[in-house]
Amino acid sequence: MFRIIVIFTLICTSFATLSAQDDKTKKSAGPEAIAPPIAAAGGDSLMVTIILKYQQDKSFAELRRLLEANGFWDVFPPADSRVVSWNVAVGLGHIISLQMPADGVRRLYLAVSNGAWGAFNSEVFMTYDYKPIWEDYIERREDAKAEREDDKK
Repeated sequence: MFRIIVIFTLICTSFATLSAQDDKTKKSAGPEAIAPPIAAAGGDSLMVTIILKYQQDKSFAELRRLLEANGFWDVFPPADSRVVSWNVAVGLGHIISLQMPADGVRRLYLAVSNGAWGAFNSEVFMTYDYKPIWEDYIERREDAKAEREDDKK
């Protein structure tokens, strides 16, 4: 929990000067809700990956009851975020990547802290999409390899 507080404090202070997102009144419809893309023209969005680890001493029925009692599905994901991916790692838990406005970090922190309490241990990480970088590198690498082979001839 301390790690989450430190991470969110750093995120909040880093993005405190960014402009606020206008639409803060939407209500989340639960895990199936995928919000429309966030306008990132001003660079005021970020991607966050949340790992919700099952508390191993509880059954799935107990976990569901806790999540419902805490109102987790009412507050997570935050309405102003977009679900980029949501995977379940067997034996670990949920791995969720969200794109969200920079000023939404506090809402995310409260949603995870209050909603997932007792059911999950959580970890939160700043992330970015590496796939296009990797694809570009592989393409350039293949081109360079082909050029080297042509030079040998």
